[in-house]
Amino acid sequence: MFRKRTVLVIVSLLVVLAMLPACAQPTPEVRIVKETVIVEKAGEIVEKAGEIVEITVWAQANEVEHWRADAPMQAAKAVNKDLEAAGASVRVIVTGINDSAGWGDYKKKFTLAADAGEGPDIVLSGHEDVPIWATAGYIVAFDQCRDAHPEFDDVIEGLWDSGMWQGKLWAVPQDTEARPMFFSKTKLKELGWSDAEIEALPDKIKNREFTLDDLIATAKEAIDKGVVKPGFGYWHRPRKGGDYIQYYFQYGGRLYDPDQDKLVVDKDALIKWYAFQRRLVEEGITPENYIGTEWSIWHDTVTHVNALFWNGGIWQWADWASNYVKDLGGQDFLFENVGYALQPSSDGVVPAGTLSHPLVYMIASEKASGRKNQELACHVLAKTSTAEMNTLHAVGSTHLGIVTTQADYEPYANDRLLSETLYMLDYNYYQPNHVMYGSYYDIVWDAMVKAENGDLSPEAAADEAINLLQAEIGDFLIVE
Repeated sequence: MFRKRTVLVIVSLLVVLAMLPACAQPTPEVRIVKETVIVEKAGEIVEKAGEIVEITVWAQANEVEHWRADAPMQAAKAVNKDLEAAGASVRVIVTGINDSAGWGDYKKKFTLAADAGEGPDIVLSGHEDVPIWATAGYIVAFDQCRDAHPEFDDVIEGLWDSGMWQGKLWAVPQDTEARPMFFSKTKLKELGWSDAEIEALPDKIKNREFTLDDLIATAKEAIDKGVVKPGFGYWHRPRKGGDYIQYYFQYGGRLYDPDQDKLVVDKDALIKWYAFQRRLVEEGITPENYIGTEWSIWHDTVTHVNALFWNGGIWQWADWASNYVKDLGGQDFLFENVGYALQPSSDGVVPAGTLSHPLVYMIASEKASGRKNQELACHVLAKTSTAEMNTLHAVGSTHLGIVTTQADYEPYANDRLLSETLYMLDYNYYQPNHVMYGSYYDIVWDAMVKAENGDLSPEAAADEAINLLQAEIGDFLIVE
């Protein structure tokens, strides 16, 4: 059983380099940091006698997301403080790996290690991996861990849903985000909008008073008046990603039936989504053959406000400020020229919203890690899931927080972007945790590309997608 305990120990940091994963091409950067346990007694620093248990944490992270592994390492101090107060002789060393490999290589690395019983004690990944890794026996259920530590009571209640599968909890959120509809304040002003009208746009979208049809009409007007070049009215994500599902939702589609644990495809919503994607091109507000555009081109275009509307993620804000408009003023330039809102309703009836994709920490099973460290791993995650610890990551990488008290925690509250987008968590939805969702998304994505590019009509693309879904997923699918 997990036991509630409360905290002390002083830790020193040793930074070393590790073997890089062979599966990543090109070779990614990996940082390993170890916490070495020591305590102060009688004014002298001596090594603590007793059992030392190493807890390993793997996280996919770029240079601004390093707190994904660094936060659990720092949380070791609080864990050892708890253990000291409880009179336990055991102490923890937390070793973290921040791996900049692509997600595919990173997940392959974990599954290969787990199959060999050589995985980490804690692994971070997208919540969509819960059903696959739980089925494989790589992770343990999280319900008991959640009940054992009061820190988890502060986690935003709705975020727990992202870690649920078949009636059990399997993960704790590490971060989440929103995917706003960004817009150029500068271009709207050139179009004749007043400052008050621009300021009111996010609320109009939230209240379903500005729809996707209004977005298209505004973009066409901007092109007709020479405010933006043809094809620069709206730039959605240029490559494959879950963001596109937002339009399926905005046209009334649903993805999952939890009562039957089956995926759902709504034919009418699928056709409308595909028709929207094609209309963007036909109306001249998105370029022909746009999908596949290099990310560097996309980032440069939107950050220099050459597009009127675009769809992105709040986590990109820090990257934009540091790497694309730093010479123009960084965040000050962005706040002056860029606004953000929910994804507009399609028709004024379906609510505005945003896809959220929480990354989650999962505790590896003995089968996957080769160790019986699950209780201590849980303790580490409890001390990682606090306003203080999570805000280090949230502010540093522009991700939304995961606990309720962050809204009033000064370092978080003082971050303008995070404070102004936190409300979006009240309008978010997730992709489903289902073992067949990867295949599902591949199929609807491929058909969407054909529809946007004009290779198939929206109706034909929807028919093709549904036929393939029925063949590939079969009994796991409901067609509406």
